[in-house]
Amino acid sequence: MTASYLTLAGLWLVYFTLHSLLASSEVKRHARCWLGEFYRYYRLGYNILAVATIIPVLLYNALISDQPLISDIRVRDMLQLFGLVLAAYGIIVIHLSFKQFSKREFLGTPPSEANRTQPLRTDGVLQYVRHPLYSGTILIALGLWCFSPTIANLITALAWIIYILIGIQLEEKKLLKLYGEEYQSYKNQVPMLVPRLRPRR
Repeated sequence: MTASYLTLAGLWLVYFTLHSLLASSEVKRHARCWLGEFYRYYRLGYNILAVATIIPVLLYNALISDQPLISDIRVRDMLQLFGLVLAAYGIIVIHLSFKQFSKREFLGTPPSEANRTQPLRTDGVLQYVRHPLYSGTILIALGLWCFSPTIANLITALAWIIYILIGIQLEEKKLLKLYGEEYQSYKNQVPMLVPRLRPRR
């Protein structure tokens, strides 16, 4: 089974590397030149590719998942309940996040304008945490492992958490470059992933 786990880790590495490359400013700059007016469909294509390529990895994860690491039934039942709570809370956080943004623009429908810059949003759930989408995703990843604590699910949860932590650093560099002092001030007042109890003033 060790080879299967290494394969799963490798598949996540390939997936996240491809995901990051296609989201990078350099690749987007070249894509804008190559695609011309069709570049406005780039985000839609990017999302379709992301979904199409993650499905085989998740299927492989399910295929190699074996017996849970925790054998005590009572502990496992408690963990499953805790996992459901974490995942539900993660979904709520993601739902609140999308209230601050257009779901259609996020998905790439309708096609977006290539050079349009959105104003910095700091209202709603963004008053409490800078990256609520990532916070919600981490909660869901942890909830998945708690619900089914197998080695395969642990690898998947860790892969997602590590990728998110790295991705946040890269994203914040872009946001600082785009919004400058406005984002730096926001960054100084609002935590990255763990929500604060009081909204930003």
